[in-house]
Amino acid sequence: MDKEELINELEKLRNREKHYRIIMDESSDPFFSFYADGTYRYVNKAFAKGVGKDLDKIIGNKIWDVFEKEEADKRFAVVKKVLTEGKTEEIEVRVPLPSGDTYYLTTAKPIFNDDCTVETVICTSKNITKRKLAEDALKENHERLLKANKEIKALAGLLPICAECKKIRDDKGYWNLLESYIEKHSDASFTYGMCPDCSDKVYGKENWYIEMKKKKQKK
Repeated sequence: MDKEELINELEKLRNREKHYRIIMDESSDPFFSFYADGTYRYVNKAFAKGVGKDLDKIIGNKIWDVFEKEEADKRFAVVKKVLTEGKTEEIEVRVPLPSGDTYYLTTAKPIFNDDCTVETVICTSKNITKRKLAEDALKENHERLLKANKEIKALAGLLPICAECKKIRDDKGYWNLLESYIEKHSDASFTYGMCPDCSDKVYGKENWYIEMKKKKQKK
């Protein structure tokens, strides 16, 4: 290969590199890679935006400069495993931001040297915030349904009730007021009033009550 051909090939390689870098830089999904010591070798714009930092504050800095130690340790443990074992790994991560938590599913893949040692780890992330929030809401609803089902079962079946005072005997043998028992075993609560029959029984001989009933009947 003469000098001109070599120059042409180098130019082709530069163009390819430029093309692929544009694809990586402008991707809506975060891309990033590490050196073995936890230093960021490359991050794209989506990654920088996702963590709320400028590119020059990330590239060349270690993961502990970008995230809190506990979160950084958790993330780099996966990267270190990929560096050591040479196998692709996945991790679900949370990025706390002032606008709210964002969740990503990150795939860490090893890139090998000619001698089959791992040169670097390339990571790609997918925003799964909507899915994560939906899963949390589903879990919360499931737990609420389990609780409601448990309460329904507590009120199901035959309840021993006193024929005179209407107290209910619980499974420990104690007699409870009807209201107390139901409030304890369900989300129901009570307000108190008086039915017409009981009103007549209690106030039937009172003049004010008799007059009130007459007025109601006229209406």
